[in-house]
Amino acid sequence: MATTYLPDHNALFLHLPKTAGYSITTALAEVPGAQPLPVRGMRRLKGAARYTAGHLGTRIFADTFSFAVIRNPWDWAVSGWKHVTRNTDAYPEDKPDFATFMQGDWTRGLKRNPDERKFASPALFVRYHCFVTQWEHLCTGFGRLVPLAHAVRFERLEEGMAVVERRLGFDLALPHRNRSEPTPWRDYYTDSLREQVAKANAPLIRRFGYRFDQTD
Repeated sequence: MATTYLPDHNALFLHLPKTAGYSITTALAEVPGAQPLPVRGMRRLKGAARYTAGHLGTRIFADTFSFAVIRNPWDWAVSGWKHVTRNTDAYPEDKPDFATFMQGDWTRGLKRNPDERKFASPALFVRYHCFVTQWEHLCTGFGRLVPLAHAVRFERLEEGMAVVERRLGFDLALPHRNRSEPTPWRDYYTDSLREQVAKANAPLIRRFGYRFDQTD
């Protein structure tokens, strides 16, 4: 996973986990002059924006056409859980179900670090993908939201990326890598889990108007 800076186009893609970022960074890697900033050796948990700001400076978001993809937080939570528990290095045998995972018992069955180049421990791998909220990934610290030029909604990815392509001045052939099959994510929720995700993601929900019952 890699945030990508395009200095020749004065643009920056901020990569949040489980938001089609792998496909976008793969496409952006073909752009001449692209500078990927992959997570490397993280020992202290940081969201994507804080990690990026530590390398490129906080002004990078205000000084470029910066964009990111955001996703319905209830859908995002299920996708994150599936991503980490399907990794057989992290959870080789005893995989927590969604409710157990969300209620805090996610270390049960967690064995190995699936990507030691990126994260110093398996716990950091899980926490970065699932327990740093999208809002926290979009903040540089103390709740300061980065000044994104454009927020693409995962639910309307093609429409949102068309805006990005017009700004960049060229089309991107998204390969849809790491794409999972659509899942009936609402089926995983009890009322209490639904409220838990709502509370954890309240700033994102207020800012972007997400609802549990919305279809796009």
